[in-house]
Amino acid sequence: MLAPLLLAATLTADLPPLPSQVNDLIESNCIRCHSGDKPKGGLDLEVVLEDGADANLEDWRKIQLVLNSGEMPPEGEKAPTPSDRGQAISNLQHWVRQLLEARPEDPGAVGARRLSRSELRETLRDLTGIDIDVNRHLPADPSSDGFDNQGGALSLSPMIVERLFRIAEEVALSAVILPQADEVPSTRYEIDHLTISGQGRVAADHAFFSSRGGASTQHFFPATGTYKIVIEGWGQQAGDEPVRFGVKVANQRVGIAEFPETRRSPGIRVIETRVQQGSHPVSANFFNDYYRPEHPDPAQRDRNAALLSIEISGPEEGLEATGFQKMALKGEGDAVDRLSSGIRQWLPRFWRRPVTDIEVDALVSTAQRAATDPTSAEALLRASLVAAIVSPRFLLRTEPDPSDVTSGSIRTLNGFEIATRLSFFLWGTTPDKELMEAAEHGDLDQIDGIRRHAARLLVDSRSRSLSREFATQWLRIRDLGERVPDQKIFPGIGKNLLKDMRTETIELFDHVLRNRRPIQELIDASYTFVNQRLSKHYGLAPLQGGKFRKVEIGDSRGGGLLSQGSILLTTSTRQRTSPVLRGKWILEVLLDDPPPSPPPGAGTLPQPGEPGADLPLREQLEIHRREPACSICHRRMDALGFSLERFNAVGEYRQGEVDDRGELPDGELIAGVRDLRTIVARSDGFSRSLAKNLLTYALGRGVTDADARALLRLETRLRADPTIGDLIDEIVSLGAFRMRKVP
Repeated sequence: MLAPLLLAATLTADLPPLPSQVNDLIESNCIRCHSGDKPKGGLDLEVVLEDGADANLEDWRKIQLVLNSGEMPPEGEKAPTPSDRGQAISNLQHWVRQLLEARPEDPGAVGARRLSRSELRETLRDLTGIDIDVNRHLPADPSSDGFDNQGGALSLSPMIVERLFRIAEEVALSAVILPQADEVPSTRYEIDHLTISGQGRVAADHAFFSSRGGASTQHFFPATGTYKIVIEGWGQQAGDEPVRFGVKVANQRVGIAEFPETRRSPGIRVIETRVQQGSHPVSANFFNDYYRPEHPDPAQRDRNAALLSIEISGPEEGLEATGFQKMALKGEGDAVDRLSSGIRQWLPRFWRRPVTDIEVDALVSTAQRAATDPTSAEALLRASLVAAIVSPRFLLRTEPDPSDVTSGSIRTLNGFEIATRLSFFLWGTTPDKELMEAAEHGDLDQIDGIRRHAARLLVDSRSRSLSREFATQWLRIRDLGERVPDQKIFPGIGKNLLKDMRTETIELFDHVLRNRRPIQELIDASYTFVNQRLSKHYGLAPLQGGKFRKVEIGDSRGGGLLSQGSILLTTSTRQRTSPVLRGKWILEVLLDDPPPSPPPGAGTLPQPGEPGADLPLREQLEIHRREPACSICHRRMDALGFSLERFNAVGEYRQGEVDDRGELPDGELIAGVRDLRTIVARSDGFSRSLAKNLLTYALGRGVTDADARALLRLETRLRADPTIGDLIDEIVSLGAFRMRKVP
């Protein structure tokens, strides 16, 4: 431990002291409030000045930010002249840069973590061709440092393991087809194997519905194709129409079964429909209840329904061996020989590294014990596939350190570990065959090889994962579909439109990434991507169809993230806009300058019915800012948020009189979204936010003070080459991406 300490002391000793002008400014204007037992904002500047170069870098960065923004000193306090402030900021920036450049890069370490839900789905689809809805089996992944792929959060609990077994079994059933008899596979669900809901009760051999209700089951459809759903039922008839059941598969109605028959002679109805492979709910729901107790004819007073069974057969096209199955069993010999030969072909990609003969033999033995028919190559393959998927070697991303390395030392990752990092970073899935071969041949042992393969992965369509997974989490719109606004105030704004809003943001990020456009275009683009529904919502020129197209936007609304419905809706309440939420989002997400948490007793805006709730929102916030504990943060936050007031809570542009002006703490005026775009696009905070968040996503761990020098490299690269592709090129070149510290 002595050598690293001596190195740190040497580095600190070689650094110049804090510029005297910065020291004098802090002591003259700041230290009175930021010192003592209860320093304002929790920042004790006496300690920071005393520590100097040894202080937490984040503290020095905070000082830079508040001086640069004009937030400090607060109104009414002694303030430096603009000239002194500007010179101090310049000297401080130069000094902090010297601190960063003197620090060695520390790659840190990421613990073992399981595949996230999205990674698991994409990986299984890439490896087997089977697309399974893993969200139906697994709970939402926990988020850490803003993302759900972080090492510290993705653990394996017994409940998760149990559900992963179900996923593995479902994949194996679809990926490996057993030899079939001539007849079409069929499953009949009698009433005791159906789930009854609504106003239904089980009576003898049927379910009886006195009002709306239904019967359902979960059915596994082994392949995409045409299926027949046979419903058997009858009715207690009344009114001018027969009993009707709506039939659904995967929550989509596929037909209506009418039953004019009575109990004495039940009827059978067949509905033919195309179904995607996978496990889906199938239901029959009685929906045309009729009740007229005053009708003179007792037989015409009440319509009720009965259901006896649901039978599902198919696919009508038959079942054929899948592509994965053909590849895995194409060898010669008996069932065990074919299985063993095939495992050597497919298992390395599942486990993301070469496999040994011992591991292959162990998997074969496991399959022989678990297979329903040990003499069948197909049954053995199914069992081995389940075992391979539930293995920690598949479920967990690990970078095990050799036993002979010293704790605290830094080692370079091997080619397969690099391949795994590259693939999950840029594709959200397992390495492809070419990347595995590159690892085997040593192409990923050098930075040039890593950069070359990263560039190849970026031009592949699978890199859309960055837009779908990274961008939506960075911008906090991933769960937009669950944020349906108040339907009394915004009728018709449903989940389909929210999905379109989210897609608009994904398309913009993907366009800027794929076409190597400057990152500022995310903010100040003159275009956006819309379909018919979203174009109508925004009041743009009419479009036809659901396909998204790039369209130029007029100056009033403008393009870029700040005028997109996804952002505007997620930064509003369900009932109205919120300048506070919008300003806070801009500071946290786009400018990497989060405001501190509200202090105790900071107060809130009045709720409906409380005194002051009927005042205009701007007046409510002005009253709120009069409280000393609130004024400092809200001066900047509210000014940024009010600049978006032209847009309502669901992203519609408001015509007429709208006060969208704001004044920043340094006196700069913002006149609406156009000025806001300029401020954000030119800010160093925007490039830092993108760099910091993309690095967090790439590494699978939070960025710490030890990553400060790496972040400086990324920000420097962005100033020279301001594209997402260049940022990625620099990230994969960092020691933090290519190495790890041994815990």
